[in-house]
Amino acid sequence: MGSMSVPLVAFLHGLGRTPQFWQDQVSALPPGTRAVAPWLDGLRPGGSDGFELTRAADAVLGQLNRFGVDQVALVGSGLGASVAVAAAGRSPAAVSHLVLTDLLPRTAKLAGGLQRLAVRAMPTAQLAEAGLDRGKMLAMMKASASVDLRALLPQVTAQTLLLGGSGNPAGVTAARELAAGIAGARVEVIGRAGGSVPTEAPQEFNQLLYDFLA
Repeated sequence: MGSMSVPLVAFLHGLGRTPQFWQDQVSALPPGTRAVAPWLDGLRPGGSDGFELTRAADAVLGQLNRFGVDQVALVGSGLGASVAVAAAGRSPAAVSHLVLTDLLPRTAKLAGGLQRLAVRAMPTAQLAEAGLDRGKMLAMMKASASVDLRALLPQVTAQTLLLGGSGNPAGVTAARELAAGIAGARVEVIGRAGGSVPTEAPQEFNQLLYDFLA
């Protein structure tokens, strides 16, 4: 993988995760690439504010000023993918690329059931590291399940790649639904991965990610 023309890559973690989620991607960055993996606004442990999609998207766009660049490539997982789409829809010229994975299913009923299962399965230590307990996690999941990005999709001009794991059919369906609303978006399904493609299939994910950003 050669160097990239993308001036900045921002990695956006999902709910119940921390910025460390992206360590396999950050450690494989092409030489000379600047990257940032911030806490999503409203999800930092000990923070008093709740999560709000537009505020989180604006905080991501604030990274442009921090790094003195006029465009950013956004890589998002789960709720981080929703924030990335919101940022690209709110400020199309500022986002050059979108790479989205582990998308939340949009059907509220399906999303609710899957998310409750996910919370029950999530190790207490992982939740604690993300500054969450199960109750807070469920409340935030309820808030994030109500996020509907469809109105923003026609504004998105970023080159867009959506990645799903073959073991997570709901996520692949969500990826195809989202891709249908973004001009020129393409979907890739990665085998041997379920609901966390960047950590379950890091080599395949990185290859697709960095080839796309090159």
